[in-house]
Amino acid sequence: MDNKDILLLKTLYEEKNITHTAKRLFLSQPALTDRLKRLEAEFGCTLFLRQPRGIQFTSEGELLYRFFLQMESSYQKIRDSLSDARIHPAGTLSIACSNVFAKYHMPRILTQFRKIYPRIEIHMKSGFSHDRYRDFLEGKYHICIVRGDHNWNEEKRLLWQDPLCAFSREPLNMDLLPSYPYIHYVTDPLLQNVLDDWWYAHYRKPPLTIIETDAMDTCLKMVQEGLGFTLLSRSCGQDTPRITPTVLTTLEGKPLLRETWMFYRKNYRHLASVRAFVEFMEEKY
Repeated sequence: MDNKDILLLKTLYEEKNITHTAKRLFLSQPALTDRLKRLEAEFGCTLFLRQPRGIQFTSEGELLYRFFLQMESSYQKIRDSLSDARIHPAGTLSIACSNVFAKYHMPRILTQFRKIYPRIEIHMKSGFSHDRYRDFLEGKYHICIVRGDHNWNEEKRLLWQDPLCAFSREPLNMDLLPSYPYIHYVTDPLLQNVLDDWWYAHYRKPPLTIIETDAMDTCLKMVQEGLGFTLLSRSCGQDTPRITPTVLTTLEGKPLLRETWMFYRKNYRHLASVRAFVEFMEEKY
């Protein structure tokens, strides 16, 4: 049984005549008769009664006809639903995101995205980039937005570049930085490696660490009180007044930048929710 049999049965039910049905379907009468016999053999019962002026459906034939109509209706509903899903994507979207990007960018991004795609259910988890990237590699998330360099060899897009800065209440003499009290924010290991490389490329002495904290807000509040300086990306200080950022530069005099990337897999286009978010982000960035 296939779609041709559904069309045959519908036409035969409307015409109640083999000759007329064959003409409408552009079939020969023997070919049509053969298909009807095969259909009866498949279901193991008599579906039609041949009469001098046409045919009559048996009760089994009527039942099969109604079933075929339901099948056709269901098939059309599925086609309509799939077509609608392409126009109005739905489903679930899971995002792993770095703390900084989640705080300063994602509220605006997700608000705009949900206005366009209200049928997509979003789940997001923020944290240190190396933790969220590991979760993404393990297949826990569709999209990964993280900071720093990662060995990702599938689809990716650069979203943002943020200068790294020394924050202090008063302007700093960068030549004397090792002599100032340092408030160490325990950050992502990848960022810490970048900061360590920068520091020892410029100074022989280690930082004069007086305070260590794993809370960014605590770190910035202490800088605000004049207890020392800290090293963070520039965007981290935008909510903290009365502190001064000094952009870190490489030995060549270029700003030391922290990049934020969006990673996703090559098969993302097969998931409507993921495809919608990727295309949305490509337009925004």
